[in-house]
Amino acid sequence: MNTVLPQRIIGTDEGVGLFLLRLLVLPFALLYYVGVTARNALYDMGLLPQARVRAPVVSVGNLTVGGTGKTPLVIALANRAVAAGKKVAIVARGYGAVADEEGRSDEVALMASRCPGAAVVVAPDKLMGARQAVAQGAELVIVDDGLQHRRLHRDLDVVMIDARSPFSNGMVLPVGALREPSSGIARADVIVLTHGEALSPPERESVESRVRSYQREVPVVWAHHSAVGVRPVGGGLLQPPATLSGQDVYLFCGIASPEGFRQTVEALGARVTGLMAFPDHHGFTGRDLAAVRAAARSSAILCTEKDATKVAHIPGNDDLHCLVIDLHLHGRLPPIPGLDVPWTPPREPADDAHAAHGAHAAHGAHAAHGAHGAEDHGGHAHGDGGDADAGGPHAHGSPAHDKAHDVKARAAAHGSPAHH
Repeated sequence: MNTVLPQRIIGTDEGVGLFLLRLLVLPFALLYYVGVTARNALYDMGLLPQARVRAPVVSVGNLTVGGTGKTPLVIALANRAVAAGKKVAIVARGYGAVADEEGRSDEVALMASRCPGAAVVVAPDKLMGARQAVAQGAELVIVDDGLQHRRLHRDLDVVMIDARSPFSNGMVLPVGALREPSSGIARADVIVLTHGEALSPPERESVESRVRSYQREVPVVWAHHSAVGVRPVGGGLLQPPATLSGQDVYLFCGIASPEGFRQTVEALGARVTGLMAFPDHHGFTGRDLAAVRAAARSSAILCTEKDATKVAHIPGNDDLHCLVIDLHLHGRLPPIPGLDVPWTPPREPADDAHAAHGAHAAHGAHAAHGAHGAEDHGGHAHGDGGDADAGGPHAHGSPAHDKAHDVKARAAAHGSPAHH
C-alpha cells in the first residue's frame, strides 16, 4: 500500500499530477496562511490574551503535521519529573483510532503505559486540559503538541523538527505540511532537531543554519531515535534490538513517517522484505492484518510500538512484534521551570473564579494575600527576586519574546541541567 494521496500532496514528492493538485488547493492554503498569520500577530502584540494556570507548563510541539518524535520526548520528560518526586500531568488531544478498553487513542495509550506515574488528561482544548490537570493536583503540566495552542501560556516551548525535512515543501496546509509559517519557530525556547543520524555532517550544518535563521539565539539540541528492544505486540519480554540482525522482516505501520521506520529497522541489520504503510493513526482491523500476513509470507512481521497498542486487541496476532524506540538528546535542554529551577506562580489569580475554585478544592488550600505574591499550591519553592519574572505577575501572558527572555535569564542564573 503506497503512502496515501493527502500525505503525498503535503510532502516533497514531485510530478505533474501532484503539481496540478497543489495548484487546485492553493487558494485554500492562501486563506489558511492569512488566518494563522493574523492570529499569531494578535498574540505576539498581546491583543489576544494568554491564560496562566497555577503550575508550570511545558509544551512539546512542532511546526508540521506528522511525526517528529514528540511522544518519546514527552515520555522522557514526564518520567524524569516523576522520578524527581513531582506530580506530573500530560495533556494530550487524544486524536486517532481507539487503542484500548478505556477508549484512549494510540498515542494516549502509549504515553499512559510508558509513564505509569503521570496522569494523562485527554482534552482537545489544551487550556481546559491544563486547568483540569491543576485541579487534580498536578505540579508540572506537559502539553503534547501544544505549539499552536496559544491561549495557554507556556513557561517553556520545546519545538521539535525533523532534520531530514525541516519544513517539508515550505507550504502551509493543505498544500504543504506546515501548520503555520516557518517563522513560527521564533517562539521556541529550545529547538530539538531529530533524525540527525540520517544526515552527513555538512547536511546537519546546513539544517541548523537554516533553522537558526529564524531564531538565532535559541538553544539547538540534536537528538536521535534509537531502538531499545523488540517485544510481542501484546506485551512481554523485551528482546535486544540485535535479535533483528540478519532476519527477513516485513514492516507495517500507521504513522506519519513510514520510511523513517524502515530506515531504523534496516540500521539494525534486518533485511526488510517490504513495508505496508497505512494512514497515520489508522485503526487496524483483522482484514488489514490478513493483508499484511499475505504480503509478508515467511518474513517476521514488525510494527511500531504505537501501532501495537491497537493491534494487541485483535485476536490471533500474538506472534506479531513491535519495535520499542526511545529518544536520546545530544545536549541539554534549558532548565525546566518547577523541575530544574524554582517556579513562581502569578500574583494575580491565574484563571477564572470557577477554575481557581476547582484547584482549591482539589488541594484543600487557599490563596495567600499580601504584596509577596501567591502561595505555590503545587509545593514548589518560590523563586528569589531574580526569578520573579519566571512565573509572571499577571494573569495573562506577555508576548512570546518576553517568555524567551525569562528562559534565558533562568538558564544564566541556574545553569542547564536536563538530562535524559
